[in-house]
Formats: sequence, C-alpha cells, structure tokens
Amino acid sequence: MMANYNETVNYEKFCEELEKQELDAPDGVPPAHIYQQLLAIYLLQNELTAAKFLWKRIPTNSKSSTPELAKIWEVGQNLWQRDFQGVYSSISKEWSPSVKPIMEALKEKLSERAINLVSLAYTSIGLDDLAQILNLSREDALARAKELLWTFDQASQMVFPTKPKPKMHAPLPSEDQLRRLAEYVSFLEN
Repeated sequence: MMANYNETVNYEKFCEELEKQELDAPDGVPPAHIYQQLLAIYLLQNELTAAKFLWKRIPTNSKSSTPELAKIWEVGQNLWQRDFQGVYSSISKEWSPSVKPIMEALKEKLSERAINLVSLAYTSIGLDDLAQILNLSREDALARAKELLWTFDQASQMVFPTKPKPKMHAPLPSEDQLRRLAEYVSFLEN
C-alpha cells in the first residue's frame, strides 16, 4: 500500500497492516520495504520505543542490503536524542516512493509540534531563534509567524507567539481505556 502525501492516509490502520505483514511473512522475514514503512510510521506516530525495538529485530542482512533503512533509523536516533537540527538534516534526504509520503508527513508533524511548543513555552522569542527551531530562513520564519497571527516587533526583532486555545478532550469510554490497557500489556509481554 502506497499513498501520495497529498492524500489523507490512516497511518494507524496502515501500521496495523504492516505489523500483520511482518508477522505473517514467510520464514519470519518480510521484504525490506515493510520494515522501511513500519519504521517510518513508528517515527511519525512518535512511537520511538517501538521504532527502537523494530530496528533491533530487523535482520542484519536486511539492514545492509537496504541503505534507506539506516537513513530512516538515523532520523529515529536524532529524535531519540532530541537533536532537532540532526532530525531536520537527516529527514531532508531523498526518499524512495514507498516511504516518501510517510517522511513528508513526519516533516509536517515535526513542524507542527515545534510551532505548538514555541507557542506554549515562549511569550517572546528572537526571530533568529524561531528560525532555528523551525529550521526555516529568517524570512520564512517571519512569514510563518504572520500566518499564525503572531506579532513581530521590528525594532527588537522579537516574535510574540499567541497561546493556543485549550482543546477540550472528551473522556475516553471505558471500553477504549480497556482496549488501550490490553494493547500495552500485550506489547510488554511480547
């Protein structure tokens, strides 16, 4: 299953399908593209522990015969170490058609997370610092800030983010809570 990154993809369902394909693979070793997509989706879902365990169980011959797996894992290592400049550098590489949509979605999600963190953590931030956090040029960072309706003081070169409106979270029904708990226990047992 491949999708263009312009399409809306249910990555949670896609992840479940890939996990099933991994388990049902002949001789217990699926094709490398399954590992590539699954590893990239774990990163997209911010499931860094699952990504790390997947990397450890990928056979060495699959890792050595598929250099793109190592490139995806480099992104994962940088995320694990919270080296965001390394993340931006490693994610900007050229990707094969099977993982490109996932990596593009990851790039967008990282940008959204960075913007959300800036709006929550700062009342004011220097334009240069904002550009570095968002991995954008000064001009693009300023344009992005204006899109978000953040104010900019030309004299001090400071951006003033607005706090996001709190989202109301609906309480989970008890069946959903039990299902999640069962998934966690199953994951820990295996």
